[in-house]
Amino acid sequence: MGDDLFELQLPSLAEHLATARSFAAAVARHYDVAGEAVEDLKIAISEACVEALVAGSGIRVRAEDVGRAVTFEVDAPEAPQTPEQEALDELGAPARLELIRSLFADATIEKDHGRRAIRFSLPID
Repeated sequence: MGDDLFELQLPSLAEHLATARSFAAAVARHYDVAGEAVEDLKIAISEACVEALVAGSGIRVRAEDVGRAVTFEVDAPEAPQTPEQEALDELGAPARLELIRSLFADATIEKDHGRRAIRFSLPID
């Protein structure tokens, strides 16, 4: 354990959210994660992908086995936004992050080198 890395690249289109959820669920099931935790993961991935949809073009979903957890990361390049988009984002981003944090306490959002990422960990046995 500790060597697995899974990655999925998607266009920034809402119709691909189901693919991102299925990908994350498949990774969790690979590690025999219980059904309720998989459902929580799918909600968190959906919210993180919505965040990425707001941020830019192209979504990357990564999952990495870090020993006793799988760390998930959803990121996208940042794109210029109109003032209206920025206002909506300022309202929506904190709510999305709080929802993810209610499911995964270590959730973070970071902006770095023109990318915007949400990261959180799913404990595994």
